[in-house]
Amino acid sequence: MAREIECKVSLEYSEIAEMVRRIGLVLPDAIRSSISKDDIYYTRQSEHKALFRLRREEDGITVTRKEKEERNDGVEVNHEIEFSCQVEDFHGLGQFFASLAYVPLIEKRKHGTAWVHGTLTVELVEVDGLGWFLEMERLLPDDASDTAVEQALLGLAELREQLDIAAYPLESRYYIDMLQALGT
Repeated sequence: MAREIECKVSLEYSEIAEMVRRIGLVLPDAIRSSISKDDIYYTRQSEHKALFRLRREEDGITVTRKEKEERNDGVEVNHEIEFSCQVEDFHGLGQFFASLAYVPLIEKRKHGTAWVHGTLTVELVEVDGLGWFLEMERLLPDDASDTAVEQALLGLAELREQLDIAAYPLESRYYIDMLQALGT
């Protein structure tokens, strides 16, 4: 398990090229890569709340359950329980979940660019149906102290300042909630 400290802001398409430039200046040593993530969120037949996520990427599959900490500042602090397997297991996992009476609730697709520097990941992504977002995430050990969490929060605020987006409102809603509101 890990603790994920994450925030995101919505961007207009016209801001993307400038944001790529800024990220390159602020994180010159980060490893940059293209990303594509296809997610299926599962629930029980009679429920409408996502219980876990099945994510397919080029290099494999990750099944994740998040224990979400309620906050009112637009930052997500989640405990993640997850495991990975090979991409060839994708359909088998879907059948396995169906046999346990789990059904797909909603699907999400996002693609874009990621910059990784240590435990910091910055993603500039287009989420199908929702538009462009800049996500900033710091991963901490599950047993991270409150002080470490506060330092991560301050670090993300400092990063937003460096990227000149501190005035942008943080998007506090989860993507699946936004997609459900659209009826997707």
